Amino acid sequence: MPSLFAHATNLVFRCMPQDKPGQPHDYAAERKRNDRKPPRPPKGVTVRLGELDGLSAEFIQKSSSQKGTIFYIHGGGFTVGSARERRAICQYITAKYGYNCASFNYRLAPENLWPAPLEDCLTAYAALLKTGVSPKKIVFMGESAGGTLVLSLALLLKEKGLPQPKALVALSPCVTQADQFPSYTQNAATDYMLRTAVAEGKIKVVFGSRAGDLEYLRQPTISPLYGDFSGLPPVFFSASDTEVLLDDSKVLYEKLKKQGHQTALDIRHGVCHAFQVFTAMPEAKQALAVVFRTLEEWL
Repeated sequence: MPSLFAHATNLVFRCMPQDKPGQPHDYAAERKRNDRKPPRPPKGVTVRLGELDGLSAEFIQKSSSQKGTIFYIHGGGFTVGSARERRAICQYITAKYGYNCASFNYRLAPENLWPAPLEDCLTAYAALLKTGVSPKKIVFMGESAGGTLVLSLALLLKEKGLPQPKALVALSPCVTQADQFPSYTQNAATDYMLRTAVAEGKIKVVFGSRAGDLEYLRQPTISPLYGDFSGLPPVFFSASDTEVLLDDSKVLYEKLKKQGHQTALDIRHGVCHAFQVFTAMPEAKQALAVVFRTLEEWL
């Protein structure tokens, strides 16, 4: 049974007003609403604001940390979200599991069409490596669109022959922009956050005139489902059984498993899309515990 926190979160999203058909979405207003004051860092954890090659960034650190660095990529459907919004999960990870975190702001649609976010991820990662952090001590992690970018960035690094991180953690990712999975309709009534996320209009906002070009959308760096993961790091997937994107994690996990790739999948019951970022939620704590226990086994 989902926790009271999970029920309350679902209720909040259920009660949020939805855009009317044909009504343009005000992304600037949504970003402003979401830009709440982040929580204070836990004892022993520091937050430093800085840059990664011109991209505004946050560095969450613990002086005693020896585990490595989480390169955290925020979600938000490529249209909203920020490092500041995801400071809470980064602070939790640093305090609880001893990893430093580096997160950053990438360009968003509709002002900046794809591949702007992926280009910025590559820029930020290259800049992090230049600071002296070894790729062998880096784990990519992100939720929702950030989870997609985790997978896309790893595939892009392979394409360019650049150093890979030690592991990939995709929390509630979307793995294809060109296909429809059963969970898109089966979970439409239980995923109050993503009721419109797979709508054609959202794809147009991100990909512009290429939104209807299936060959373009099936490029591995856009739809990681079509990527070749051989030689890439282990991949951890986390999802909810009631979210629209459930099958995205399940299908790619099964594909990698059949190919003999090191991978893991953790599914929680009755929680919202990208629940992992709500670190006060028991299910989020449980999911992250599984993530970091698995990383300890892998690394």
